Amino acid sequence: MPDQPIEVKVKGVRQLQAGAIKLFANIEQAVANDAVRVTADQTAATVRSRVPRKTGRLAASVRAVQRGRVGQATMGAGVPYAAWIEYGAWGGRKSGGRGRYLYPTAKRTERAFRKHAEDATSGAIRGMHWPTPS
Repeated sequence: MPDQPIEVKVKGVRQLQAGAIKLFANIEQAVANDAVRVTADQTAATVRSRVPRKTGRLAASVRAVQRGRVGQATMGAGVPYAAWIEYGAWGGRKSGGRGRYLYPTAKRTERAFRKHAEDATSGAIRGMHWPTPS
């Protein structure tokens, strides 16, 4: 029996590429909107509840900000003593190094952020509709 050439055709490679690009964009958007925003909001709310209060200006200055894919909790806009309270020695305490409120609180939300990111990623994957090969 003579060797006969075997012909193999692969269909759907373009659709797979396009679908993968769309899926990665969906995941990125879901993580930015769900995990990053939620974690920044939670961090800001926790910091707001923990900072010392005399007039309430410092607590009122704590904000969650999202710029694109980056979420941040910030504090101290318009409050000149905010840096002193966050980093400086006061009331007999040593300097805070990385800070007393923002960094430690953000660090504690790391596990929750991962969970939010996993949930957002899983949701984006489950909701993906792949193009049909032609």
